[in-house]
Amino acid sequence: MSTANITTDGTPPLTYPAGLPDNVAPVGNALGSVVRALVAILVVTGALLVIGLFTDAKQFYHSYLFGYVFALDIALGALFWTMIHHVADAGWSVGLRRVFENINRAIIPLAVLFVPVLVGTFTGNLHAWYEFVNSTAPKEHAHLWHVKHLYFNTPFFAARIAIYFAVWIGYSVAMRNWSTTQDAVGGAALTRKMQWWAPSGVALLGLTATFFAFDILMSLQYSWFSTIFGVYFWAGGIRGSLATVVLVVLGLRAAGFLRNTITMEHLHDVAKIMFGFTVFWTYIAFSQYFLIWYGNMPEETQFFLLRRNGAWNIMSILLPFLYFVAPFFMLLPRAHKRNPLWLAFISAWILVMHAYDLYWQVMPVLHQDTIHFHWLDVAAPVFMFSVVLLSAVWGFMRLPLIPIRDARLNETIGYENETP
Repeated sequence: MSTANITTDGTPPLTYPAGLPDNVAPVGNALGSVVRALVAILVVTGALLVIGLFTDAKQFYHSYLFGYVFALDIALGALFWTMIHHVADAGWSVGLRRVFENINRAIIPLAVLFVPVLVGTFTGNLHAWYEFVNSTAPKEHAHLWHVKHLYFNTPFFAARIAIYFAVWIGYSVAMRNWSTTQDAVGGAALTRKMQWWAPSGVALLGLTATFFAFDILMSLQYSWFSTIFGVYFWAGGIRGSLATVVLVVLGLRAAGFLRNTITMEHLHDVAKIMFGFTVFWTYIAFSQYFLIWYGNMPEETQFFLLRRNGAWNIMSILLPFLYFVAPFFMLLPRAHKRNPLWLAFISAWILVMHAYDLYWQVMPVLHQDTIHFHWLDVAAPVFMFSVVLLSAVWGFMRLPLIPIRDARLNETIGYENETP
């Protein structure tokens, strides 16, 4: 057996089980070049965001929101998969669990980075409902305002946001702390504890993510509503988080880590789930469009009518082909799901298309006539995604790369995939 110190707070050394196929100790400074690159990206893109704030405030806040929801959606998706692992009592994915845990730790810095979204809302640069609710102009003829004014008010909005992040951070920290404590003490008690809490976490995550989508994205057009929009939002994040995990694992393997612990057998299964959620997202997207088209109600159709203007119409037409048809056929062959280069390309494609989808949701509200692409539209998502990656790398530097005392560890090591 080997031992390694993972903290400097007096925690006793961890004892690693004998027979592990890889060195799964924290990577320490082995990923120092990655950290430096991510910090450099954050500095450059952060400076660009500051410049954008002082040169074009409305563009800045909309671009910032676009980049923000892109990163948060991925982090929430990783939290979802962390808890689903426990709900399903899955053994094959034990080796992947720490990757999900390290990615969803980004929820904490993202909570801090939500402040500019609040500022944009409360200064009238982002959500029009705030400027409207604080206006002294008559509202008697404002469409649907008489049924929405109780929901769209500053105190209630701020309280909801606080509740969302409290739930997300609470479950993220609890699941990660129990998992890392198990690394030291072992046993099945902590496994049962995580399994007991995970179902309520999945339910609360689904509800809070849905209402977050209502509050932050759907309310960009405050009179528009779609009861299925929340599912549409987190369905994309669930798939985006899987794509991120694939890229992170392939990156770790390329750096010499986990090559015999998380193999292409595991990634094959992840790719199959990613394929399934490609179909699920499409089902939700089509259902939303079909119900709105069939109902033909002005307060619902305004969302799609706005996205038929100018070049937005081309973007709308391309969306199902780029975000469904292309990844569907790329993930269909078994060989593609087991080829690292193909899988990396497909995962990167899905992430870019997830950003494409969110851009299509946010930006038509600002530029209603046609697409006006701005350099902030690149800086913002790159900055936010770098925060997610840096949070994950920080976890790999401090914690064992897998849950070393999980009772099902042997099930994940040597796992073989026998299905297409």
